[in-house]
Amino acid sequence: MNKEIKAYLRTNREQLESSEKDLKAIFRIMFRAGDRILCETNDGFRVKTYTYGQIYQRVCRTAAALYARVGATHKYIALEMDNSPDWIAAFWAILMSGNKPYLVNMRYPESLTAGILKTLETEYIFCAESTKLPGQVITMAELTGDFPPPPEDVFENELAFSSSATSMNEVICFYSGFQIAEQILNFKQIVKECPRIAKHYKGQLKQLAFLPFYHVFGLFAVYFWFTFFGRTLVFLRDYSAETILKTCRRHHVTHIFAVPMLWHTIEKQVRAEAAKQGAKKETKLRRALAFSTRLQNLFPNFGAAVAKKLLRQVTDKLFGSSVMFCINGGSYLRDSAMELLNGIGYCMHNGYGMSEIGITSVELRKRPRDRNRNSIGHPFTSVHYRLDEAGILQVKGTSLCTKKLINGQEAVLDDWFDTGDRMECVEGYYFIHGRRSDTVIGENGENINPDSVEKLFMPEGVQQFSVLGLAGEDGQELSLVAQIPAYTTLALAGRIKDYLYSVNNTLPSAMAVKKFYFTFEELAPPTAVKVSRAQLQKKIETGAVKLMSIAQFQQEAEASSAQSPLLTQVCKIIAEVLGVEEAQITATSHIFYDLGGTSIQYFSILSALAEHFSIHEYSSTDTYCYTPKEICEYIESKL
Repeated sequence: MNKEIKAYLRTNREQLESSEKDLKAIFRIMFRAGDRILCETNDGFRVKTYTYGQIYQRVCRTAAALYARVGATHKYIALEMDNSPDWIAAFWAILMSGNKPYLVNMRYPESLTAGILKTLETEYIFCAESTKLPGQVITMAELTGDFPPPPEDVFENELAFSSSATSMNEVICFYSGFQIAEQILNFKQIVKECPRIAKHYKGQLKQLAFLPFYHVFGLFAVYFWFTFFGRTLVFLRDYSAETILKTCRRHHVTHIFAVPMLWHTIEKQVRAEAAKQGAKKETKLRRALAFSTRLQNLFPNFGAAVAKKLLRQVTDKLFGSSVMFCINGGSYLRDSAMELLNGIGYCMHNGYGMSEIGITSVELRKRPRDRNRNSIGHPFTSVHYRLDEAGILQVKGTSLCTKKLINGQEAVLDDWFDTGDRMECVEGYYFIHGRRSDTVIGENGENINPDSVEKLFMPEGVQQFSVLGLAGEDGQELSLVAQIPAYTTLALAGRIKDYLYSVNNTLPSAMAVKKFYFTFEELAPPTAVKVSRAQLQKKIETGAVKLMSIAQFQQEAEASSAQSPLLTQVCKIIAEVLGVEEAQITATSHIFYDLGGTSIQYFSILSALAEHFSIHEYSSTDTYCYTPKEICEYIESKL
């Protein structure tokens, strides 16, 4: 980090410390250097950049048009948008026009959000194009024209957003500019303890805007922390793994803050690739990780740089070599994933926060041996931690939310906020042992934390899974629910079952999973921070998620094996490409000889199959298959 950047960071911090510490001051300081790059996007072909000055002008124009349309109501306007330059402009325009933004959680059920908007007496919905929510729609495209700016004294100083809805209650948390300023000013301690978080790559610091800004982690740790200090956000076109990796490499992203779902996906990809190349490759990877970890323990910064070069065959297929700092938050990260990501030089740290308290700690130690213990660090300067008699973390400080509504009723916010998270403090560093509400009482009367069991499983072939307590004949039973693809075959189901049972057999009987279930229904949206056990239990109770035992699935699959879901889908794709009736395709129909396909159509079929099943190894003639049956056998081997 050069002198100019250090001076800029120091000036912004000092200006905030001496200001009113409200949202108007944060806005003024954040946008004071108009020539800096605020964000980058790409459409798959071209990279587009937006400066702080350009977004500032858009904020002012939008605020003027919004003020002309609705006035300074000083009430809440719902902001329903995904991360984008428009989100930033809309957020500040709402405040500048004398209104307050409620950040709509776009993963909430519509009925839940509708109830929240009613509680807030929200009349307007500021959205990208259209909405299903009740209210008058406002879009960026509508707010055009030349209008005088709003009076400066109407600039609002409050925002609201909701928790991640794990309880399915209407929970709204309110923050003023002061609490947000206190969150931002924690950065002084963070940089002092861990200078690497401010490390640039070729003079640039770019944060991947993976986490939604309507979530506490994305809003405070990604948006406010980095844009306040003039850094750059990189927006994603979509949230597929391929897009995420390509975007990081193309834009030279330096910082990635994400949830376990992303990190576990990356770990699976790396280990599956090594396994595919044989035992020697796996051994080589394991030794390289061990060596790079030892080197980083001795020389943290130098070792991380060497690790990315030493493991370049791995990093080139992942985020590239520009990544300097990563944070995991939202849920538990498996030890194996933490060790892998630190081993390849991506410097993974655990963070902690909640909707009610903001971001309150990050494990900031420099050496992998400390970070790999999976601590969440110690509290920032704006907060204090303590554990009650049951080991539940309690937090107080100047950066916690000012008010909280639960189902329309104001909750009492005591001096100390009870997080509901069981923790242990070792030499000043805190370790999570699960949530109080998730505890399952085992058959021997002991309390079992599902997180401690769930982290031991890493099943291949399932889309999502969760370990939780479900009602059984003898009370609550520790159960594992796995979401499987609709085309899951007997062979794939057998491999999943063998894996689950083999891991379970290694656990003490008190901790072992008692029931295993498959389902085709979605456990959580693909971009969800985590699978909510409370929401999943409710879906199971209402029949929105239908469970079947593994034995039941196998029996039904055997009964219909003549036309498995996988074969049906393959035949459907072939029929669509060739323009023939699906009924005339059998398992042994040859694409060329029986169905009259051409070589161009054949490669179109392979492309469609690769996209549908996320299999991209058809480049070798050794993998070519010419009948639906052969294609199914190949796909089964890759799932």
